[in-house]
Amino acid sequence: MRNHPTSKAVWGAVVALALLWPASAVASAGQSGKLDRALQEASSSGGPRNVIIRVRAGRKAAVKTNVDRRTTDSRVHGLIDAVTARLSPGEIDEIANDPDVESVSIDADVTVSGRAGEERDRGDKKDKRKKIAGSQETSATDSNEFSSSSNVVADVKRILGLGNGYSGSSITVALIDSGIALSADFDTRILAQYVFSNGKPAVYSVPYDDYGHGTHVAGLIGSSGASSGKKYAGIVPGVRLLSLKVLDKRGSGKTSDVINALEFAVANKARFGIKVVNLSLGHPIYESATTDPLVQAVEAAVRAGIVVVVAAGNYGSNPLTGKTGYAGVASPGNAPSAITVGAAVTGNTVTRTDDRLADYSSRGPSWYDGIAKPDVLAPGQGLVSNDALGSTLDRNYPSLVVRSGSTRYLRLSGSSMATGVVAGLAALMLEANQSGAQEGERDYENWLKRAGRSSLEGPPGLSSNALKALLQYSATPLRDGAGMMYGPLEQGAGLVNGAGAVSLAANIDTRKGAGEYWLAAEIPAYTTFGGAEEAWSGTVIWGTRLLRGTSVVDLRQAAWASNVVWGTGELDNIVSGTVSATEDNIVWGTLLNEDNIVWGTNLSLTTDLTWAGNASLEFNIVWGTTAATWAQNVVWGTNLVGSLSGTNIVWGTFSGDEDNIVWGTLSEDNIVWGTSANKVSVLGTTIGGGL
Repeated sequence: MRNHPTSKAVWGAVVALALLWPASAVASAGQSGKLDRALQEASSSGGPRNVIIRVRAGRKAAVKTNVDRRTTDSRVHGLIDAVTARLSPGEIDEIANDPDVESVSIDADVTVSGRAGEERDRGDKKDKRKKIAGSQETSATDSNEFSSSSNVVADVKRILGLGNGYSGSSITVALIDSGIALSADFDTRILAQYVFSNGKPAVYSVPYDDYGHGTHVAGLIGSSGASSGKKYAGIVPGVRLLSLKVLDKRGSGKTSDVINALEFAVANKARFGIKVVNLSLGHPIYESATTDPLVQAVEAAVRAGIVVVVAAGNYGSNPLTGKTGYAGVASPGNAPSAITVGAAVTGNTVTRTDDRLADYSSRGPSWYDGIAKPDVLAPGQGLVSNDALGSTLDRNYPSLVVRSGSTRYLRLSGSSMATGVVAGLAALMLEANQSGAQEGERDYENWLKRAGRSSLEGPPGLSSNALKALLQYSATPLRDGAGMMYGPLEQGAGLVNGAGAVSLAANIDTRKGAGEYWLAAEIPAYTTFGGAEEAWSGTVIWGTRLLRGTSVVDLRQAAWASNVVWGTGELDNIVSGTVSATEDNIVWGTLLNEDNIVWGTNLSLTTDLTWAGNASLEFNIVWGTTAATWAQNVVWGTNLVGSLSGTNIVWGTFSGDEDNIVWGTLSEDNIVWGTSANKVSVLGTTIGGGL
């Protein structure tokens, strides 16, 4: 946490909002507490609305029958036990009263628009181990000169300290976005494109992108750089891409379509070899992550063995006043097990001493649950990548067009771009781990035979939890212009360190059991960028605590299993806060009969529980350790963070001083929404609200 009063004031203000707002304000008369904030605040009159109805396990058919008595427009989501339907306000209340219904959520608009037009230039076992390459000077230089040489390292890879090693050819990244336009930079590596719209099943399509956002992100992930002499190549230039189009030509779509796309990715992960999903989109947080359908779908995809990388959002500052704001992370960036990425300004140089957190990058904690986000930062400012000719972005923002020979590229900024960088890095880490495992063991074939695996299967891959831990541990924390380190709610563990993360992944043996050494390399303390040594964070942010110690990456931790939700401990038979005789997973971190906790805030992480070795919990990120202050009765008022119309983000000051607080203001004995000391608070208009 940054060591100045603003951070504490932010937490105090959010806590006060949760504690002091009257409970009667949570839901209007006649409305069920099962409704999310958007539905609670909507008018009880008006036409039908699209909603997502989450149901009790095993009761989906019964609820759908109940829904179908009222509408002919309903669809089932198998991934999360939910039904999407179009219902009138009265019918929504009736369905919410069904005891088989867990929650009812608005089928919210998801978007990425807005940031494009706002470009800103601103002696023992360890002695025998190999030395990780990340501890050495990287071969990249600070030169920005164009070259057609085959040895050219792409701009974004230089910033991460990466060379032209692994290509990612054994990995498929599923891009849930606006599509991908065909290009020589993607050659034949776009496996297919499927379009999801209006809740309908996937429709196969020739790849296209009428908005342009997906093509840009895809280029950051996997452009070969063929059209630019590799200058604008992606992180993994040989990766395979699967386009799942959910956004239209305006960069807008529906939550239900994103859920359908995630379900498609899970169902077809073996068919296409999907290992990573990129979600550079989102919507405002209208409810707890425990009931948010989009978060539930992301968590289900992670549990299915897919690494899901998500944008934090671009709500980090008031666009009118420039004041910093907290708790602006969008959904599904609040999904505990997702890798949530914020944006950094790097100036396109290798050195990190001048790198900063982008002012627009969303800060944590997440609303309702107080989840510590983002997880990491990545370069996100002014990145050049592929342009979809004739798309909305291509036509509307000619000033952002960059030419390389006869090829047009776009220079865009935002956490969307940073997310694409990390999705590519995740694919690189997965391939490095696969290659390292196969090359590093003399008895590899014997192990395969003992394990009953074919030579085509290979060893088990890195789980999403393990991959996130490696990203965080090797990240390099950034400092602001005054030399003060950004806090975990601003930068997560820091700016991703490609050289360090890939080296760690390449040297991990995933066949080892929990508590065993699985890293066959010495862990360095720093990586050299541009001649300067940059210290690793040496930290994993577990729930709301900072976990330090080499054992978090040196040993295989039980916490890295796919059935463990990030931030929870490893306890048997806890599912959504209730004891189950058949389940062995930890879901949403609620502990038996104890007070509600925030993704493991109160969980004592001891050696016999989750952590092996000398991992130690340094201190809490959250001020206070219980979730009593983060209940669902946090009031947003009429101004929902990230909403896309009008004056909708409220900023103010804490107790009349200059310490900025979040989404409202505080008087001494009450909360007066939008006012402070009889003064009207500043209302900031979101500029598109993009990711």
